Amino acid sequence: MGQKTIIIIHGRSTKPSASAHQKLIRAALVNGLSRVDISSARKVASGEIKLAFAYYGDINNRLMLEDDPEIITDLMASNDEAYGMAPCRAAGPLARGIDRLATIKAHDKSAYKALLRQFDDNRWYDEVASAVSGMASVTGLSEYVVKWATADMSQYLMTRQAGSEIRQRLQGHLKPALEAGSDICLISHSMGCIVSYDVLWKYSRMSEYRDLQTLGSKVSLWLTLGCPLGEPGVRDNLYDASERGGDRYPRHMVKSWVNMAAADDFVSHDGTMANDFKDMLNFGYVDNITDHEVYNFWAAKDELNPHNFYGYLDNPMVASQISGWVSSGAADSVDQPLRERVPAVA
Repeated sequence: MGQKTIIIIHGRSTKPSASAHQKLIRAALVNGLSRVDISSARKVASGEIKLAFAYYGDINNRLMLEDDPEIITDLMASNDEAYGMAPCRAAGPLARGIDRLATIKAHDKSAYKALLRQFDDNRWYDEVASAVSGMASVTGLSEYVVKWATADMSQYLMTRQAGSEIRQRLQGHLKPALEAGSDICLISHSMGCIVSYDVLWKYSRMSEYRDLQTLGSKVSLWLTLGCPLGEPGVRDNLYDASERGGDRYPRHMVKSWVNMAAADDFVSHDGTMANDFKDMLNFGYVDNITDHEVYNFWAAKDELNPHNFYGYLDNPMVASQISGWVSSGAADSVDQPLRERVPAVA
């Protein structure tokens, strides 16, 4: 097996600059790993484990702004040098949120309930909640539901141009890693799970990727966080939605699929993938699919958001899946926890 490589793709809605977002994700990842396995945390922090970031936040920001020009007030606080100084979210409040995550000691139900008493309860107000909630399965109006999701997510699912542009950001990292025979952990969050699914299907099915299919390389661990793939309104608009039977689903591209859904995360309203994608197992396209419920302790600006990517990465159950892929060794209980310093970002 080749170079161990973690490929990370984020989710929907507005984002900070590419450089800031990568630093924040890296900090949350290392902090989470330090909770369960110091050795794994050090390997990631030192660069021994390669990190690749499939960033499409500039596209998120552009699509969201085109849909609602008034959000410019939220995007004027910073600019992204990598993408023509385009307006983006300020990263400072996010860095402070990661600092607060580091103070969390327990990640169980009792601690989560205690957190709910400390902050404004924002669990029910995520703007995509109604779009991918039970309404889809009750009404069957999948296309209608998807159109009412956030602009970037609906544009991805409903238009070819936006979908192709976003998929290319992941393909630029995933295809070379597969060609090199790397040992890959693919971490996908939210809308990034949809993008990952579509790319994996393309690689396993389309003739222009025959070289990958012949090579037989696979993603060792696909970790989905806050994943909406179980929702009917999403499944009806995936790349393979028009396919039937054994022609659906990514084929022989993933060894283990592990899904983590946080309590009260309504983007992952249907938090179980094993039942929705059981045919992948029946056809032998994947070795296993497992689901786990976790608690997400993200709070910023005095509001909770159990869908937040950084909060997922900081969770010890999520980190244990990553550390298990990094190394089969036990957690180091002697060293002091490795605290990844959150860089100063505007």
